[in-house]
Amino acid sequence: MTDEIIYKVLWVDDDQTIVKGTQIDADAYGIELDHYSNWQEAEVALKNNFDDYTAIILDAFCQISPNEDIQEGFIHVVLPSLATLFGEKHKFLPWYILSSGTMSGFSETVKIAKYHHQIPEWGNMEYIKDAPDDDPKNASFLYENIRRVGKAQANNTILFRHKDVFDYLGKDKLIDERARKLMLKMLSALYYPEENIKYEYAGNPLRKVVEYIFRAARKMGLLTDKCFDSKDHIVLLDASRYLAGKTINCYQGKKITHQARWGKPGPGKDGDGGDSVFPQDIAMLVKNILNYSSSDSHTYEELPYFIDEQSKELFFGYVMQLSHVIKWFGKYSEEHSDIEGNKKNQVLTEMPSEDTERKEKSKASKKEKISLVSKTLSIDEVKGRTYLIMQDGATYYCGSCKLGSSVTITSGLVKIEEVVNNECDDKDKYPYVATKVSRA
Repeated sequence: MTDEIIYKVLWVDDDQTIVKGTQIDADAYGIELDHYSNWQEAEVALKNNFDDYTAIILDAFCQISPNEDIQEGFIHVVLPSLATLFGEKHKFLPWYILSSGTMSGFSETVKIAKYHHQIPEWGNMEYIKDAPDDDPKNASFLYENIRRVGKAQANNTILFRHKDVFDYLGKDKLIDERARKLMLKMLSALYYPEENIKYEYAGNPLRKVVEYIFRAARKMGLLTDKCFDSKDHIVLLDASRYLAGKTINCYQGKKITHQARWGKPGPGKDGDGGDSVFPQDIAMLVKNILNYSSSDSHTYEELPYFIDEQSKELFFGYVMQLSHVIKWFGKYSEEHSDIEGNKKNQVLTEMPSEDTERKEKSKASKKEKISLVSKTLSIDEVKGRTYLIMQDGATYYCGSCKLGSSVTITSGLVKIEEVVNNECDDKDKYPYVATKVSRA
């Protein structure tokens, strides 16, 4: 089959001898069978990943719990559980029976199942494992039926429309499967609001998806570890700035120990105009999404989040922008798949220690002080007979001058011949003392 959508189906059957062959047969129809040998484990998977499934296939006689005997009342137990779950999710999933058909009580089981089968659009619900190829109860007809029904389901319509986004979301893909669930739920709320009444999430979903993108960037060697704190929480502003090609400060406590950036800096502030992962338009989209959701939770928080009916258009506008960011980032990662090569673009610069800064400051002071000697300066102000204040551009000097017991210089030029550091109270204003000057 050439169908672009892969339909994920929950399959419960305890016969391990047919698992591999059945999965291969289903795969030919674009159906991924998520197999469980008992209902207890299958129910947990269904509750945790409800929106991932297109349909459910049940054996007529199976295990309720692991390592127990096959139960003829299997369907009787499963159907109430399904009804409860459908009520909680405000949504039905089509379900079907695929069994041997020769076991005692099979016809009665099917009769009970048909009583609960209330959706005619789901088509035939009963299929036989060993039915002839041309028999309508053959498994191939089941797979065709699932594909037909699946195409009409909201989630599968969304997966089709945004295939180039969901190609990068999910288990064993670039971005965590939890981001996939969030994007599927948000897009479902956008396209089918009547099926998503509450608009309720555990934490801001936009912000969470951005964080999962950042974690994927780290996995690809595109984002430095310095954007994560000691608890592995993401410092969102730093991560956004870093990927946008800006230089970020790395702290230990309140002290800046390093600066980090991606590649070579540009001439602008914070290295703007240099190398970057995000181009300008993507960087701006990510920044705006984070600003919009700035007061809400991180991936490690689960505070309730509700979409405001008055501003839902704004929220869904960001959902579409986020879809574009995912698609762009996925393609970029494919083109830059060399993780070790990516890491070579992570530039980390150690900041000088306080001792180093003092030494550098002392060197600069000494150099400046030496450069003052032999300078010729104009006198702006005279205090008494022995102290002058001289100005050289924006730098000031005070000097003790004895040019003779009865000589006071009030104007003209003087030449500095000797300079020392000023240790008086006014040293911040006048850092040097000219201890010897002469008429210029």
